[in-house]
Amino acid sequence: MRIGLIAALRRSDDGGLRAALPLAGRSVIAWQASLLQSLGIQRVLCLTQDPSGEILALQQMLEGQGVQFHALRGFAAIPALVRAEDDLVIFADGLVPEPAVVRAVLGDGETLQRAVAMIPADHPLATEHPEDFERVDAARHWAGVLAMRGAPVQHLADFADDADAIGLLLRLALQAGTPARDLSARELVPESWLLAQSASAVAAHESALIARAAPPADWRAPGSALAASLVRALVPQGLAQGALIAGSTALVLLLLGVMAATFGFGVAGLLAAGLGAFAAQASMNFAVLAARLRREEMRFPAGLAGARDLLAGLTIWFVLSPVPDWQPLAALGPVTIALAVLVARRGAGLIGVLSADRPLLLLALALAAAIGFLPEALACLALGLCAALLLREGKE
Repeated sequence: MRIGLIAALRRSDDGGLRAALPLAGRSVIAWQASLLQSLGIQRVLCLTQDPSGEILALQQMLEGQGVQFHALRGFAAIPALVRAEDDLVIFADGLVPEPAVVRAVLGDGETLQRAVAMIPADHPLATEHPEDFERVDAARHWAGVLAMRGAPVQHLADFADDADAIGLLLRLALQAGTPARDLSARELVPESWLLAQSASAVAAHESALIARAAPPADWRAPGSALAASLVRALVPQGLAQGALIAGSTALVLLLLGVMAATFGFGVAGLLAAGLGAFAAQASMNFAVLAARLRREEMRFPAGLAGARDLLAGLTIWFVLSPVPDWQPLAALGPVTIALAVLVARRGAGLIGVLSADRPLLLLALALAAAIGFLPEALACLALGLCAALLLREGKE
């Protein structure tokens, strides 16, 4: 069995637990647990004086995913939970390492390489935080990550209960001959190896993470760009539920748009549909950003974009032909949306970017409806999109 050991014992400069500091929508210790899961960990041990809300939430999350979790007040129970044939992966208290570097040292989820990550004695992490990155020999310090055999763990029973369990396990791993893996200064830059010693350090790391992971804002499509910028501003507080909340809001607004248009309130219906499309774009941006930050597959229903376009097309249909009237021209609404989808998928450059900006399209149509020019605007738009498709086909 692969077992992970993390801790929530050390305090930040602000007095709170390092492990509980929030980082891009979840706690530092939750980031550690997620990385352990990616390494194939089946049981997580957490050293803590008093299980806090973050620890209990982490326990609930892991056990819901089939991972065993044990919150331990001391290390006396560790030898009973780790067998000789097990592998034990350890992260330093409050450390959020770069997953790519960890996998380079310990291997991927299929194969686990036992190793102790090391940094040079003159590395800034070693000189600034010697109590966290312990000296191993005259030239090297521990880098905060190791994987070892379970057999040496049994020797913990020989030590006093108030000893530093992680420091002891580091020594036991080295005495058992666990290979050392030297990491260069280039691999362990502050942007990739975070020690949560303060809230300000975590906030700076969070900003850098979001800047690297956020989808770019292309201001040639103002609606989509504004949604991307809003998500970047809200992601620290809303990463966990942002996609769900924005997606639900989008569907409610889009349905309101259909209802308003059905009963003859065309401009209001198109405005609601435009706001719903904006919320749908924000929801998809939340999902993309969360997946990139957490190095996971995007977990979001792919049907949101389709539902947005279907409801937008229905809204335009009923704006052109409110109940109980029937106008064949109403079909121009869904046709225009379908053409915009095709151009966005196949187009390149400005026309492709603009065609994908559904909020801008619907709000522009609301303006056209307000001045009584909607059918003509739709006809011109549909012809322009057809021309773009035909030109694209000709180039191919």
